[in-house]
Amino acid sequence: MDFPSTPIGRRLTINTIVRRHQIEATRDRSLWEDETPLHSAALVERFSDAVRSAVPDARLTWALSWGALTDDSPRYRDIRRTLARIATEHGDDVTFVPGGFFANLYGSRDEVARDISDAVDLLHASFDRATTSLVAGFLAAENISRARDLGIRTVQGNIWSQFDIDLQDGDGSLAYPYYPSRNHFLVPGRGDDRIDAVQLDGWTVDLVAARGAGMSTAFNSRLGLGPIETLHRLPREDALRELYATSEAHLNDRNVQRNGLGWLTVNYEISEVARGLAHDPTTLDAWTGWLRGIRETWTDLEVTTIGAFGEEWRQRHPDNEGLAYLLQQSGSGVQGSRAGETVTWFMTADFRLGVVRAGDDVDVFDYTSYLDAPREPTQLGDRRWSLLGEINQKQTRPQDRPVALGRFLEAHPDVEAALENTWADAPERAELQVRA
Repeated sequence: MDFPSTPIGRRLTINTIVRRHQIEATRDRSLWEDETPLHSAALVERFSDAVRSAVPDARLTWALSWGALTDDSPRYRDIRRTLARIATEHGDDVTFVPGGFFANLYGSRDEVARDISDAVDLLHASFDRATTSLVAGFLAAENISRARDLGIRTVQGNIWSQFDIDLQDGDGSLAYPYYPSRNHFLVPGRGDDRIDAVQLDGWTVDLVAARGAGMSTAFNSRLGLGPIETLHRLPREDALRELYATSEAHLNDRNVQRNGLGWLTVNYEISEVARGLAHDPTTLDAWTGWLRGIRETWTDLEVTTIGAFGEEWRQRHPDNEGLAYLLQQSGSGVQGSRAGETVTWFMTADFRLGVVRAGDDVDVFDYTSYLDAPREPTQLGDRRWSLLGEINQKQTRPQDRPVALGRFLEAHPDVEAALENTWADAPERAELQVRA
């Protein structure tokens, strides 16, 4: 395996959201909770100060919904003024979150494009700076492409592995950055099909626990760095163990060497900061304690904006042709992150392959080919935007039962050849007993 000659290094991107309503389906239609009372300039300032107390040179990405961007009440005017000052002081980015997430569930491509275009103009007028990134949860390929025409070069436009949680599914993509296809936002684009905007995940999740759908009191497939899934719901000791275990899986020396970067990303919405503090006043201190801990362990870790991170990545990757990510994580013992299991992902522009080792058993639990992938859904209200391959990690179809690695490779010699050519010297490949 040829390791990147100019690695990016260790990066953490922290996004946060300021909304009026939990879901702003359109400009004049909102769903779920009115979050206005949870937002204030004082809480924005408190969150900013808390992050900087742990990592003084941290740079954050703040995303405003349409309501938060246009509301002329004293509350939101004060928030915008505070954000303008904070962004100037610390080099933060202030950008737009269409729909407050899931914009394409409720708005047509044209409606979402109009919202993004008008928001970019408003942001420029309000904050006197160009907007080069978006925070979107999920965003259709056409809207990513049209945003690129406005100068948007990095989009947090997919939530890796999400299935049967919240309002939209989107399993099937790569977990690390890629340029999306014009036909499907989860697919790496090739040639003229490639959109020249870096596509980013929104929450780093535990690779062991992600192999399932939904959540219960004893299981959460979104377990990982998310405060909602850890510090807000788990006993503190378990929450911190999970935060550090998932961080280590990406920031350890081996991962940085083999991928050219070790990347973590998390979204901590301001409304969730408020809810967490209401439940336990020490929640934010515990979260920033984790930030301080990983910075002290990996002193070269940079906390940067998604726009800056996207620029770093695109400078080293003009297209998707050389993508070859190898990610590996062992179970933390917290909930669905089962101790004794190790998950390894092989990810390229052609396919992703997920393999799990438990004792002497080595099984393929996901194989998703990106060749001849279908187009995205187009109907409003359709939550099923996932790209489910031949075998999918969520195991929601009869065909998704894991297959012994040897038997899988016998049936897929092209995949075996790709593993041999791309990761011939990777110890992780040998550990998984991939045949020579």
